[in-house]
Amino acid sequence: MKKFIVLMIFMLFAVMVYSGSIVNANDIIKKINSGMEVIYSNATIKGDLDFRKVNDITLKKEFFNRNKTYTIHVKVPVRFSNCTFEGDFIAYFSDDVENELYNVIFHKDAIFTNSSFKENAAFKYVKFYKNSDFMKCSFEEEALFKYSVFNKKVSFADSVFEKDANFKYTNFRNDVDFSGSVYKRVANYKYTDLRKKSLFTKCTFKDEANFKYTKFPEAGVFTGSRFLREANFKYAKFRRGVTFQDTIFDDDVNFKYTEFRDELNLKNTKFNGDINSKYAKVNGSSFTKYLLNKK
Repeated sequence: MKKFIVLMIFMLFAVMVYSGSIVNANDIIKKINSGMEVIYSNATIKGDLDFRKVNDITLKKEFFNRNKTYTIHVKVPVRFSNCTFEGDFIAYFSDDVENELYNVIFHKDAIFTNSSFKENAAFKYVKFYKNSDFMKCSFEEEALFKYSVFNKKVSFADSVFEKDANFKYTNFRNDVDFSGSVYKRVANYKYTDLRKKSLFTKCTFKDEANFKYTKFPEAGVFTGSRFLREANFKYAKFRRGVTFQDTIFDDDVNFKYTEFRDELNLKNTKFNGDINSKYAKVNGSSFTKYLLNKK
């Protein structure tokens, strides 16, 4: 009985929620290295959260590459709600001097709901095997998710990107939701790999929105969004249609070589700049012919 009580106390501390506290970033690393679940609510994380300090790390063997690639394995759930990261969030690091590259695999849930990243948020090449959530987050420096992989559904809904939002080559293997998000600098979705449903409803793009070469296997949804600068959809492919209903394009739109299949919804869409639709196709017909037939 005594052993059972001790075990229960240990488990209680292992999943303890730290609320309204100031936390040293190194203490989070210590919890991960101890195999303890990480849960924080309304906490301020001081210092750089540097995952290179995690003990579980493997070296990837590359016979034709002089660079050393290290994979950091986080095998406990990490859950942050309404937290503030005051230092750099280092889940990716490239050392050009030592020719070393580090990136994290989150083997369990990685939740960051309603949290604020005050400095760099480096998630490049990071893999999220289980549930992840960035709903209502704010990124004050570049949000770097280039080449990241999300296996499960993920939401960035109602998030604010103060600097560049870099999702170039990001692989979303399930549904992704960016609805209501605000992009104050470049929104880079060039070559983004969208496998299922993607929502960009009521987004505000204050700088360039780059969806060049992006493929939408499910219907793209941009209903009620606003593009204040250039919207680049050159070479994009909408395989099951797209809706721009109630969307406002204040600047130029690039649909050059864009392929639209199924329904193209332009109801109440406003184009205040030039439209480049050269070589664009809607179900095999030219974009211009499609617009003329709709009149």
